[in-house]
Amino acid sequence: MRFVDFPADLLLVFFLELDVEDVLSLKQSCRVLYYTIGSLDYLWHNLTRRCNLPLDIPPGIDSSALSGQELQAIVVKALKLDYDWRKPDTRIQRAVPIIRSDDSFIGDMHLLPGGKWLVTAQLTVSLVERRTDLTLWCLDDITSPRAIQVVPIHGEVRSCRAYYQPAQHKFTIAAALAKDGSESIEVYHIFLENPAVVSMRSESLMFLGNIDAFRIFEDMLGATFLKDAPDTTQTIYVYLRNLVTGAAVTFGPYQGGYEGYEKSHFELFRDQYALARHDFYSHTVSFYDIPPYIISANSEPPANPDPDHISKGLLSARCSLSHDESIHPIAWSGSVEHGIPIFNTMTFMWLLYTGIIERFSPPNHGTRFSGPPTIVIHTFPQAQMLDRVQFGATGRRAVWIDRGDAPVLRKWSAARYCRGEKLSAGVSVLMPLVSGLPFDPKDIRLIAFDEATCRLCVSLPSGKVFVCDL
Repeated sequence: MRFVDFPADLLLVFFLELDVEDVLSLKQSCRVLYYTIGSLDYLWHNLTRRCNLPLDIPPGIDSSALSGQELQAIVVKALKLDYDWRKPDTRIQRAVPIIRSDDSFIGDMHLLPGGKWLVTAQLTVSLVERRTDLTLWCLDDITSPRAIQVVPIHGEVRSCRAYYQPAQHKFTIAAALAKDGSESIEVYHIFLENPAVVSMRSESLMFLGNIDAFRIFEDMLGATFLKDAPDTTQTIYVYLRNLVTGAAVTFGPYQGGYEGYEKSHFELFRDQYALARHDFYSHTVSFYDIPPYIISANSEPPANPDPDHISKGLLSARCSLSHDESIHPIAWSGSVEHGIPIFNTMTFMWLLYTGIIERFSPPNHGTRFSGPPTIVIHTFPQAQMLDRVQFGATGRRAVWIDRGDAPVLRKWSAARYCRGEKLSAGVSVLMPLVSGLPFDPKDIRLIAFDEATCRLCVSLPSGKVFVCDL
């Protein structure tokens, strides 16, 4: 009896036990397998859920809504990119200018998952005012990047974040604005069907302290604030708002430690938020549930809430790690849900004598952190001058500038298994000291990175911005 003559359900069970590389190879061996079992939607939905590669699936798109053929094309592209990214001699091949003028300053920029959309905050200072142009760029055609919408803002935007909802063709962009001695978070909605229509909401929350970090997830805004305490320590407050219903809640205070000796990080998920605190000897990650009335418009807020009472929220999980030797935290990354993987991950990078990358995943690869998370630790050769470290959304790729005696731009890839064999984690040079491009690593001021496409955007001290591809 030939292999292809087995019942279709038995063949499907066999295919489901294979790695994605083996499935692609087996499909090529027989036309029957190629057009029947090997292209089933059910097969590829399961294969991509356990695929250990960053996949270029647009934000907000559920992989189960894509066909087997679409997912197969995405996986094949990811495998080719992974092969190139791991090669030690892979270099940036082209750098296309986005902003060519050198009479302004880039305060911040955010490259959205998929590498097709970029938000820049371009500061211009005159004798009269400080003005920031918040610009949404389309990078779908890298040879011809174009500005979709420019939002002029009076004041200085110090940081910005963006989130795209493809079903509504809507971008939500949040900006931390400093103006006239005060800080606020301004939120803008840009609709692709009519880019000229921009709605705005401003949140002035100085009573909570100074803005530390903020995130957007779908229609939720989350922000952390640092407030000085009388004993020279700092406390942290978390502010959450549903941008559609206007429902808001504040949690805290959380202990923030002594300024300069301890730092906190914040990440926002669909129904949880995470706070990570670290000092020179240990770090702790805590996960808190978001109240249902903040997540959904269909949930009722508590009756007669006490406006003067601020709780610390409902703790759902906590993980603490410590090291025997002094560690210095230098970067953090939280995942965004963009199809695959469907679970949340968080990545930290610590500079020890050899460098450590730690990736946190929920128990059993679930969708929420409700117990001790899985911790994956990677090490790489000695590096003492890491700067501008940028992780991908799943923590499987990263780039940074090694500012030693000969500054270079380095790339990193996490270990993964392929056909039962382990591909080791590795570090190599992505841009050498002399690059042959319009700029060299020593010239880079800011980096934005997308791991699914390995695309980078860099800004220079002059205000120029380039998009870079392999």
